[in-house]
Amino acid sequence: MTPVTPVIAMKETPIKASAHTPASEPHTPAPLAHAHGLQAKPNPEQRLRISVIAGEIGVSVTDMADATGISRAAISDLITRNVWPKRQDADALRQALTELMRSKGCPEDELPGLFTPHTRRVRLAGAPGPLATNYDRRRATPAAPATPTDEEPIDMLIAKQSLTPAARRSFSLFQNPFDGEVTSEEEMFVSDEIRYVREACWQVANAGSFVAVMGESGAGKTTLMLDLEDRVLAEKLDVVLIKPSVVAMEGSETHGRVLKAGDILAAIILTFDPNARVPATIEARKRAALKGLENAARLGKRSVLVIEEAHSLSEHTLRHLKRLQEETRMGRRNLLGILLMGHPELRHTIERVREVFQRVEQITLMPLDKDLRGYLEHRAKLAGKQLADLITDDGVDAIRARLTVQRPGGFGKAAAHVSLLYPLAVNNLVTAALNVAAELGAPVVNKDVVRAV
Repeated sequence: MTPVTPVIAMKETPIKASAHTPASEPHTPAPLAHAHGLQAKPNPEQRLRISVIAGEIGVSVTDMADATGISRAAISDLITRNVWPKRQDADALRQALTELMRSKGCPEDELPGLFTPHTRRVRLAGAPGPLATNYDRRRATPAAPATPTDEEPIDMLIAKQSLTPAARRSFSLFQNPFDGEVTSEEEMFVSDEIRYVREACWQVANAGSFVAVMGESGAGKTTLMLDLEDRVLAEKLDVVLIKPSVVAMEGSETHGRVLKAGDILAAIILTFDPNARVPATIEARKRAALKGLENAARLGKRSVLVIEEAHSLSEHTLRHLKRLQEETRMGRRNLLGILLMGHPELRHTIERVREVFQRVEQITLMPLDKDLRGYLEHRAKLAGKQLADLITDDGVDAIRARLTVQRPGGFGKAAAHVSLLYPLAVNNLVTAALNVAAELGAPVVNKDVVRAV
């Protein structure tokens, strides 16, 4: 292998070679870093460059698992955390992954650095010029202007909007039907997708299952959670919802507090008896929690542990949740169903905990897409209006286009259209469009009004 001559001397933290971690050449920064006064900053998680390049050329974790014969969780640990399987030959894994990447179109000059730490660029103090965030590594020169990527969809969204008095008068709206709040069953928009997710949440109580519901911010997770609570209250169902506080929950102690197994056990104990004395030891807490669950089951009640913002759970807590469910049984019956609700990042955490990955049902809340018109008609009806009174057909099409972004592909990978048509984003955009229409004197929202937002 011919060593690459670095353009600028940079200090990088090498991966320490061990019995299971192969030594590799330090990655050479692209010449662009020198041009913009950048230095390489090693990722503290030791993410490997193969994880980034694989995403660019369309190689999935499943592809890597199939090529190497190890689990997806092990592959995820390897490429994102530099944790190599102890019982596998590291050189063989390295060769298999290299061949896979070559067969999928990875440039030859990228292959030597696949297993080096991935670095992100940070500006040196006083470095002139704007930071280039999109360039072609094969030529190490600035590329075309960046289009929205996984890190940039926020540019296509709109901040929280309130209907102006002028818009209320212009459209004869006493309240904003697009404020997004759902306060009754009648206000709940139920599509086939929502109906499926609602039923999956309900099965957590009926079957004591383990389900993770994931969705982008504004996709409707909180609405579904409140819908479940309302159903329990309205139908006077024998279901006990256990909700540990997640106010300060974070995945590490750096920015908040990790939700631990002891906190969850305490929440179970206090849910059944708010005046109970919570034992100090985990063993005593587990026994007290189990007793509460068993007493509830004898009374015909079903218990569901609900954890919101679950993307902030640590891997250790996920592993403990699986053990908790296994240890809270009465014969063959699960006494505790577990429902996790969080952002899509939760999927990555689950994939790294193989015993959870194989047991939890993962459900993703999809964007409205084909249900966009139905959703808008439903919201307009809440205000006693027909959709045509507020928005034209081409206005609906313009809303769809505005909240559909194109993300560029990597090496040989086609660009993808990504929908941001989640209820919250749609509500904010429509409210802003109604305000603009009133300001311009337009009788309804059409495509030109949407473009003017």
